[in-house]
Amino acid sequence: MSIIDSIARASDIGSPVPARHEAFAELVYRFQDMAFACAYSVLGDAYLAEDVAQEAFVTAWQKLDQLRDPHAFPGWFKRIVLSQCNRLTRGKRLQVVPLTAEADRATNDTGPDVVAEKQQLLNRVLVAIKALPENQRLVTTLFYVNGYTQADISDFLEVPVSTVNKRLYVARNKLKESVQVFKQTLQHQRPSRNRDFMERVSASLRPPVEEDWLAINRIVHERAESDALTNELWTDRRLRFDEQRYRRRQYVAEDAHSRQILGYGSIEQTIYLPRYRLFIVANPQYVANGVAGLLLDRLMTDLLEVKAVTVSCREHASQTQLFLFLKDRGFTEVETVLDLRLDVTGFDVSCFKSINESVEVQGFSISTLAEERVRDPNCVEKLYALSAALHEDDPARSPLAPPSYNAREARLWLDMPYVLPEAYFIARQGNQYVGVSGVSLFEALPGGLTQSFTGVRREQRRKGIATALMLRAIAYAALHNYQVIQSSIRPIQSAMLLLNKKLGFGELSGSVTLEKCLRETVPVASKIYDEYAGHYRDDERAPDLEMIVRNEGGRLTGECHGQKVELFPTSETEFFVKPFYGQATFIRDAAGGVSGLDFTMLEYNTRKQRVQHATRISALL
Repeated sequence: MSIIDSIARASDIGSPVPARHEAFAELVYRFQDMAFACAYSVLGDAYLAEDVAQEAFVTAWQKLDQLRDPHAFPGWFKRIVLSQCNRLTRGKRLQVVPLTAEADRATNDTGPDVVAEKQQLLNRVLVAIKALPENQRLVTTLFYVNGYTQADISDFLEVPVSTVNKRLYVARNKLKESVQVFKQTLQHQRPSRNRDFMERVSASLRPPVEEDWLAINRIVHERAESDALTNELWTDRRLRFDEQRYRRRQYVAEDAHSRQILGYGSIEQTIYLPRYRLFIVANPQYVANGVAGLLLDRLMTDLLEVKAVTVSCREHASQTQLFLFLKDRGFTEVETVLDLRLDVTGFDVSCFKSINESVEVQGFSISTLAEERVRDPNCVEKLYALSAALHEDDPARSPLAPPSYNAREARLWLDMPYVLPEAYFIARQGNQYVGVSGVSLFEALPGGLTQSFTGVRREQRRKGIATALMLRAIAYAALHNYQVIQSSIRPIQSAMLLLNKKLGFGELSGSVTLEKCLRETVPVASKIYDEYAGHYRDDERAPDLEMIVRNEGGRLTGECHGQKVELFPTSETEFFVKPFYGQATFIRDAAGGVSGLDFTMLEYNTRKQRVQHATRISALL
C-alpha cells in the first residue's frame, strides 16, 4: 500500500473503522522516526520528543478528515509536530532539557576513562548540533535518524530538494567528524528501534462503559496473584465509588484495530482532598510496550488539572514491572505491607484458655470500648494517652510525634461508622489502660473484619495481654458469624507478625505503596525552621485557636486543634501540606525577625478558602 493510498483510506470516514486503523498504522510506521527527529531538533530531549510525536499522531488521527489533499500529508503533519513542540516550549508544564543534557546518558562501557572520553565526545557533538541554525539542524536530524531520502525530507519540510541538499551540505561541513557520532546516537533513540511507540499510538483511550468491566475484571484476575475475593472486592469498590462526593477520572486503553481492552487506569480522590489514588491495571506485556505509559500520561495531566498534591499507588507485591515503571516516572516506595488472613470458622478458642486465665490471675481485665465509655468519663483521653505511648514503641511509627490531646479530634475516629465499639477491646490494670486490640469494618472483605492496631505498654509485655486481646476479637468474630479476619502488618513489626502467625494467621500476600508528590519542594536549612518555631494566633478571627510550629528533626510541623501536619517548603517562606489544601507563608518584620504566619486552607464542607493572619505570640522553648 502506497503512502497516498494509506492516507486516503485512513481519512475516509465512510470506510470500516478497522480498515482505517490499519491504514493509519502504515502512516505511523512510515513517519514515526520523522516526527521524532523533527521534535528532537526543537526540544533536544529524546523523551519529550517521543511524547510529542505520539501526541502529534493522535491529533493527526483526530483531524485527518480535514486533510483535503493526501499528497500534502507530510507538510501538514510536520506543522502538527511543530505546534506540539511550541506548546511545550511556551508553557511551563514541562521543563525542556537542552541538547547538551543528552551527554549524561548512561553508557555500556565499563572503564571510567572510556566513559569520560565518550561523554566528552558526545558533549562536543551535541554542542555542535545545537549551534547549527534551526533549518540546518532540522534537515540533519531528519536525514540521520533513519536514512530518509532528500525527497522525503523535501515533502515533509515543504521546501525544494535543492534546498534540502544545500542545508545538509553546509551542516555536514560544519559538523565534520561529529556526524557519525550524532547519527549513532540518534538512531539508538529513534522510535522504530522497538514496538513501544507503535503500540502506544495504536492504542486509544476513552472512559469505560458498563460493558467494559467484564474485560477489566478479567485483567485484574490474570495480572495478580491475589485471591479471587480480593480481586472481586477491587472491582466492586471501583463500581461503587461515590462520584457525587469525590472526583475521579478513569479510562480504558483499547487496541485501535481489534477493540480489545488492553488496560485500565484511574485516579480517585480520597477523603484527604488533595491526595489521590492511582490505579493502573494491565497485563505485564502491555506495561512493557507502552500502554501503561499512555494511561499514566493522561492521568498525570488530569492530576494537574484537579490540583492534586500527591498521588499514590498501592498494588500487589508481585507487580514488579509496574513498580519499576512508576519509579522510572518519579514515584517513590513508601510502604510495604503483608496481608494475613485468619479463617475464623475453623478457629478453636478453647486451645488458648490458659492464656486468658493467666492474664486474669495477674490482675488484668479486658473490657470493650462500649463498656468503658459508660464506665469511665475519661475513657477517650486515656485511650489517646495509651496510643501516644504505644506510638513510641511501634517500629513502623510516623517520624512525627502525635499531636496534643483534643477531645473533639480524638472522638472523630471512635465515632466512625466502621468502628465496632463492642469489638474494640481494652486491657486494664485497675483504672489504667495497658493494651488495646480489636476488629472493625474498615475496608473489610465481604463477610469479614479487619484487625485493628494491637499494642501493650512496654512495662506490661510478655504477660500474654496482647494474645488475650486478640483472642477476644477472634471470639467476637466467630460469635457474630464473620468468616475471616484480615490483618495488614509491616515486615518491620516483627513481634506483631509472630503473634499473628502463632494464632493461625496465614501470610497470603503483600502489597507495596508508591507515592509521588506533584508539587516541587526546595531544601531549607534546619536553622530557619528553628526561627519559625513558636506559637501563632489570629486574635481577630480565631482567638481561641493557636497554632504551634515545631522543628521536628529537620521537618517543619504545624499543630492546631488536635491536628498536626508537616509543612513542605516551596521556598524559604512558603509551605504546603499534603492531607488538605493548605498553604502557609511566614512573615518577617523590618528587622528580619519572624512576626507572623498567613495560613490559607480550603474548608472541607463548604469548599471555600479560609485565611488566618496569625501573629507570632512567642518562640518555642
